[in-house]
Amino acid sequence: MITKRVWRIFWISLLIALPVRLYQTLFLLEAETGFYTDGNLSTGIVFITLMAACVLLYVDPARGAAPVPRLPICSLPAAVASMFTGFLFCGQSLFSLLGTPSVENELTNRILAAAGILAGLTLLVQAYGHAVGRNFWSEHPLPALLPPVWGCVCLVALFITYSGSVNIAENVYDTFSVVFLLLFFFAYAKLHAGMEPERSARNAVRFGLMAVSFAAVTVLPELILKMMGVSPVTSYPFGMYLMNGMAALFILFFLLGMHHAAPAPAAARQEEEQAPGTSQEETHQAGKEDGMPDSSDETEDCAERLQEAYGASEAFLPRAKSPFPKNNTENRG
Repeated sequence: MITKRVWRIFWISLLIALPVRLYQTLFLLEAETGFYTDGNLSTGIVFITLMAACVLLYVDPARGAAPVPRLPICSLPAAVASMFTGFLFCGQSLFSLLGTPSVENELTNRILAAAGILAGLTLLVQAYGHAVGRNFWSEHPLPALLPPVWGCVCLVALFITYSGSVNIAENVYDTFSVVFLLLFFFAYAKLHAGMEPERSARNAVRFGLMAVSFAAVTVLPELILKMMGVSPVTSYPFGMYLMNGMAALFILFFLLGMHHAAPAPAAARQEEEQAPGTSQEETHQAGKEDGMPDSSDETEDCAERLQEAYGASEAFLPRAKSPFPKNNTENRG
């Protein structure tokens, strides 16, 4: 279960950053140049708010028990969002091959499109799994790595595309959005493959909420500019904004399903053994402060007392004949 404190950090930061970002788009943007009339004031507010939220979202999940859910998570909203995300991945990738390329470099564009199609197919299988309650990646984990591979290729494409761009603020938003999508999909793959479930669950929460936050402040302004008929201020393709937005919607639905899911058996036992919000080391230290002796220390103390009082020691002795009779005949004799 994801703690209420984590959700508060996410929603408060989004309620601060998103209105400022929309105000930038509607009232401060110069359509001819792509810059904002207030300098870097509003950009600084948005960026500082998001970075502070990222730090808090990374630190806070480590304070309590890991929210390891019982897999698979059966969620119809997550299944629908994953299905549309897969369709958008495949559609945008085919469009970049047959129509307008996403990247000017032809080889990079083809690699990005191939990675996008494979990631889209993986998301479609993933959607079916969330719809029927099956975890396909527990037995075949390698296909779950295809969305993170797409994220790596997309970052390379962004570096090539933005190397000659001057609108640094928009580039940073887009880059962070892809980075956190990549990190979430990697944590998602490890969680469903059963690799480091506690760490993977924490990272899925951390990077998932970060990805949703950055997707919200990048996708919604671009949708508004598109409806207003204003030229985009970045070279990031509009179809890929739709991909990021739908992927963020899937992440949000998945985390909600993860929040309401029953804990995994190992996580449930751990929560029973230690109080919520305390780690195993803290519980052990609290036991020492309360005067509860450690079992290993108690054994060593007992051995030392026996040695001091009776000169006792531990040794291996050769087997000898027992002085005690084994039956009644020996006893009478």
